[in-house]
Amino acid sequence: MDKILKNIDKTLGWVMVVLMAILVIDVVWQVTTRYVLGSASSFTEEIARYLLIWIGLLGSAFAYRKNLHLAFDYFSEKVTGRRKKWLGYFIHSLIALFSFLVLVVGGSYLVQLTWELNQVSAALQIKLAYVYSVLPLSGALIILYAIAFIMDIYRGRVQQTPPESKSVEAV
Repeated sequence: MDKILKNIDKTLGWVMVVLMAILVIDVVWQVTTRYVLGSASSFTEEIARYLLIWIGLLGSAFAYRKNLHLAFDYFSEKVTGRRKKWLGYFIHSLIALFSFLVLVVGGSYLVQLTWELNQVSAALQIKLAYVYSVLPLSGALIILYAIAFIMDIYRGRVQQTPPESKSVEAV
């Protein structure tokens, strides 16, 4: 399981790098055509918008996996022992449940609806179902990562907070 997760992490990391590179090229092209050529390219704004959707949602799964997401750790810092273990189970189970209901179920419904209605984007003329397909994909990744965290807690191999957060002091 660990090897599969490492491969998914590596692939997801590279997908994020490629999407960010495409976004940078797209925005540079948009600025160039608007201010240098005097006529903005018609499709670049739409590409940037859709790339931001994909980067935001896949990035949230990536950040959750790396334990770099925004979190309220007040209670988890106050408890120890079995309570900390059960709190970890509870938190990751809630995250998995939310991801399932909102991202997988809700996202799948949105993808299905836009597919059936044959909605296409204005400039690119691509089906919006392709754009929205990142919702169930990121939800599935977050659920997979939540299960991995729960298994790590059970095995006693959990890292409670990222090392960077321990060294940062309030200014």
